[in-house]
Amino acid sequence: MNIDKKWQVLLIVCVGIFMSTLDGSILNIANPTIAKDFSVPMSKIQWVVTSYMLVITATLIFFGKLGDKLGNHNVYAQGFLLFTLGSFFCSISASLTFLVISRIIQAFGASMLMANGMGIVSNAFPPEERGKALGLTGSMVGIGNMAGPSIGGFLVAGFGWPIIFVINIPIGIVGYYFANRYLPKTILHDDKTPFDYIGILLFAFFAILLILSLSKPSSANLFILLISLIFLTLFLFYEKRVSFRMLDFSLFKVKAFVYGNILGFFAYTSQTFITFLIPFYLERLLLFSPAFSGLLMTIPPLTMAITAPIAGSLSDKFGSDKLTSLGFLLLLGAHLLCTGLGDNVSLYYLISALFLAGLGMGVFGSPNNNSIMGSVPPHKVGYTGGFISTVRNFCFSLGIAVSTGVFTFLLAFNERNFSYALAYTKANQMVYLIPAALAFIGLVISILTSNTRGKNGSL
Repeated sequence: MNIDKKWQVLLIVCVGIFMSTLDGSILNIANPTIAKDFSVPMSKIQWVVTSYMLVITATLIFFGKLGDKLGNHNVYAQGFLLFTLGSFFCSISASLTFLVISRIIQAFGASMLMANGMGIVSNAFPPEERGKALGLTGSMVGIGNMAGPSIGGFLVAGFGWPIIFVINIPIGIVGYYFANRYLPKTILHDDKTPFDYIGILLFAFFAILLILSLSKPSSANLFILLISLIFLTLFLFYEKRVSFRMLDFSLFKVKAFVYGNILGFFAYTSQTFITFLIPFYLERLLLFSPAFSGLLMTIPPLTMAITAPIAGSLSDKFGSDKLTSLGFLLLLGAHLLCTGLGDNVSLYYLISALFLAGLGMGVFGSPNNNSIMGSVPPHKVGYTGGFISTVRNFCFSLGIAVSTGVFTFLLAFNERNFSYALAYTKANQMVYLIPAALAFIGLVISILTSNTRGKNGSL
């Protein structure tokens, strides 16, 4: 592939990344406004985000394998159309239920994009440039997340929250046109095995029930948690006994693949505490406007956009192991700073916490993905990209459920004895100890597995 063609491919994939991340980051800043408009609490508005993440989590591996079968370019292009349709329905939603259903439609399109975009880029670039290319996609994640809060804050304040979905429609139409016309045809392998529909359903039930069980501490949810673990057991039992399975067990023999995804679990779960809870903190406790809150929430993705391509290029030259450890160390610092957020916090202190969070994810993401993608054969990049995205989105769902459930429980408990502001501050101090612990565990695992993961994921 000549140089013009590979950069053309990267540009088209980046359009899809930008659209999906822009939508998610705008929604984070719009959640308090939507909750107020529909007169629902934080515990219910989380399903606008969680339903989206759960559908993606349950379908990513399926769409990754579908891309390997039918062509990553085909599935990717159709993903633009479905995402655009879902965005239109979101924009005309008149109730929380209709909005959640529309987000589910949108999620199927996003899953098709996420599952195949990374594989398309990975196949388009030679190994010595793969980290740089994946770093640029990581930068686009940062740009989409960066633009979302700032643009969203002003749009929501001036036009209302439906506008945040309307802006996806022209982007999606343009993306579909270019993807359908310019993405290179994928070289298909003669794979006649059927899809593992039962495995997909068992995994979906496990993921959905697990997130439901963690959304609010209660005895009923403890029972749901046990049922989710039964579905997980059934899923693993079934997968071991069928020839056409959802899980590719051969990849679990590749240590760089396994360790990279374990590290991703700890990084992405801990990250979500900041991206979901901070907007509520800014508007409900500090009483900042959506526009100013959005401006502050651009700090993590802006930092990530700058550092991700640098980290990706460094991983091409020096390997990924030390960079992932540094990423966890920075995330740990960010979460420890967040434990000090209260109603009279210094603006510089808040900015420092948000900056460290963005720096940590920028340093971690591209090198870790480079290590994983470099450890698998080219004809399995669609599956691998889907698996990485499955882990990431499952962790986002898990992080939202745990952060919301624990925070609302702590806030309600503290309000029995303290004022709202003090109760909120004390809940903050406790809830961020959870992602701090996750980042610390990730740091330890990253250090212990650094020699095993090797340069660029090769063993």
